[in-house]
Amino acid sequence: MQQYESQDHKVGRPVAEAYARLSDLSQLAALREKIDSPEVQEKFQQIPEAQRDTVRKALQTIRCDADSLSVDTPLGAITLRIVERQPQQSVKMQAENTPIPLAMWLHFKADGDAATLLRVVIGAEVNFFMRGMVSGPLSKAAEGLASVLAMV
Repeated sequence: MQQYESQDHKVGRPVAEAYARLSDLSQLAALREKIDSPEVQEKFQQIPEAQRDTVRKALQTIRCDADSLSVDTPLGAITLRIVERQPQQSVKMQAENTPIPLAMWLHFKADGDAATLLRVVIGAEVNFFMRGMVSGPLSKAAEGLASVLAMV
């Protein structure tokens, strides 16, 4: 499995709180409802300009419950389902309805008492010939997801 990692993104919450918010995917619905708020718009400015419209469209179509998140894409609806939780350390998700097998991990690391470092890792089962086509988009996806999730 080929892995694509984001940089560490700072979440302004203690690790226990950041983990609690991101290990219950139903909490992401609040982000969709706040998409036009000044706070979210300010944080959107941290996302590279080329990715903002894509992120905004994805957030507008998000559907989630405690264990899964679905989003409409040009390839159809894609679902991420939580398959493993390690409290205050990581959350592992498996993708459904994707053209290639994908997994995603959220890694949490305390950054002092009041902040957390979040890293997103996307794992993909791709053959040698496909790597060249998917490595750029998956690297950007990991970074973009980390930017968005750090806002929650």
